[in-house]
Amino acid sequence: MSLESSFFCQVNHPKDPASLTDLEKKHTPVITAPEQLKAGEAATVTVEIGKLLAHPNEPGHFIEWIDLYANYVFLARLSLTAVTTRPILKAEVVIPHGLPKVTLRAFARCNLHGVWEAVKEVSVS
Repeated sequence: MSLESSFFCQVNHPKDPASLTDLEKKHTPVITAPEQLKAGEAATVTVEIGKLLAHPNEPGHFIEWIDLYANYVFLARLSLTAVTTRPILKAEVVIPHGLPKVTLRAFARCNLHGVWEAVKEVSVS
């Protein structure tokens, strides 16, 4: 199995988050959100692909979609096309009462390198 085809057999993550390869920098979602959320109040969450190193955005190589979850609850999806869109999802998120913390999960799919995931833990008060 080639390296490229192995990307499609799993959800991909950086092997060493402290020392990312160029491929990992281009594909790993970067989640920007407050460290502390107030239950029941909206907060802006941004997910960007290529923030660490620009990802190609051409007809043969681009980010197809970005999904955002709170724990494993679906929140938002952004579908993208090559050339005319940038891989940035911005959502106003409301976390309900009763959760002391939540794991924000972002998934992004590159048409050549499969699905990549990033997580960010946030507290809820």
